[in-house]
Amino acid sequence: MSACRQPGKAQGKANRPQSRYRSGQMPRPSKARKPARKPQGGPHTFGRLQRALDEAARREIEAALKETSGNVSESARVLGIARPNLWARMKALAIVPRR
Repeated sequence: MSACRQPGKAQGKANRPQSRYRSGQMPRPSKARKPARKPQGGPHTFGRLQRALDEAARREIEAALKETSGNVSESARVLGIARPNLWARMKALAIVPRR
């Protein structure tokens, strides 16, 4: 029987050409992790303007939470931002919603 490839049948591993990585023709790319992004804003950032912005954001977020009885989804709607962004900002400013 001949070693012909039949239509509709997958070619076996033994018949496939070796990849360039395995043959040593190309070095494998390193799988180095990207460095974690530093949070933008929040109480750990320095500068007069940033502190003023953080204080204003804290006042607005706390007022919205108080207005909505601690409902974060509704507070996000009131503030006009996405809920995950509100949670991230609350985490950065160490704000805990109270019910």
